[in-house]
Amino acid sequence: MSGPTDLHRAPGSAPLVSLPAGAPVETGAIRGEWNEATVEGWITTSSTEPTRRDGYDLIVTPDRGENLRLNPNGTIVGRAREGTLLERVGEKGRWTRVRRKGWIPREAVTQEPAKSARSGQPAAGSQVDSQTPASVVPSGAAAALESAQTARQTTLSAAPEGAAYGTLQGGIPARIVGRSAEWVRVQVDGWVREADLEASDGGALVGVSAAEVRSAPERFVGQTLDWRLQVISVQTADELRAELPAGQPYLLTRGPLPEPGFVYVALAPERAAEFRALPPLHEVVLRVRIRAARTRYLTTPVAELVSVVAGMDGK
Repeated sequence: MSGPTDLHRAPGSAPLVSLPAGAPVETGAIRGEWNEATVEGWITTSSTEPTRRDGYDLIVTPDRGENLRLNPNGTIVGRAREGTLLERVGEKGRWTRVRRKGWIPREAVTQEPAKSARSGQPAAGSQVDSQTPASVVPSGAAAALESAQTARQTTLSAAPEGAAYGTLQGGIPARIVGRSAEWVRVQVDGWVREADLEASDGGALVGVSAAEVRSAPERFVGQTLDWRLQVISVQTADELRAELPAGQPYLLTRGPLPEPGFVYVALAPERAAEFRALPPLHEVVLRVRIRAARTRYLTTPVAELVSVVAGMDGK
């Protein structure tokens, strides 16, 4: 079987970490239909507390769990459930590198090359992205997504099928840090003269998850973020959404992708029509300002639209 799976404390026991298709894991012993596996990643330190249970250093505290990432603010490689015990292996700023050993079904393991690893839709209840099922890729290092490539001359886009940023010249080294269907997200390194740089037009943060916003509202409320969202519908605020003025149009969206949750995005009335004209479940990259980390009754973040980064043209 290929696709997302879970890391369990012991064969057949309750799951600890939801793993997306293609997640890099280090495999070990085999016991019947189960394969021992070790998962590593970075977690926000504020989502953990110290512990000495069963020889582990940390315990995951948010009731909805927390993402594990390939690098701080990087690609999501798993989601640890509340109460999961973790081994601390490093720290960097507000991030902690952690490790957890457990068991995954043998049928979820494949020896396919790393190029088939994808970040995609999570197992139920997780917040891990997956567009196309694939298999967990055994790996002694977290390099399944971060493989180095040499680019042909191509267009660099803000999002899959999104607006173009510019042209990537042929022969430039590019590192793959994420996948969505036939698209890959890349990082390139280079140097420019400081005089050629300008201040960002809004200082928007990227790579911030909704879970991080909920866990640290004092940090993120009022901040501007770039979020990739799937537009479900344009709705009108009512008394159940006290964070929005009654009667204000807002977007009901899924995301920020790859998370499976929802986000409310307040709109100026004159912009409602252009979003109503979008195809069903259309993906856009929006620059939003966070109004509230959650509503009074739900865990849904509330934001307001600042601008459209990508996705409204060529719909």
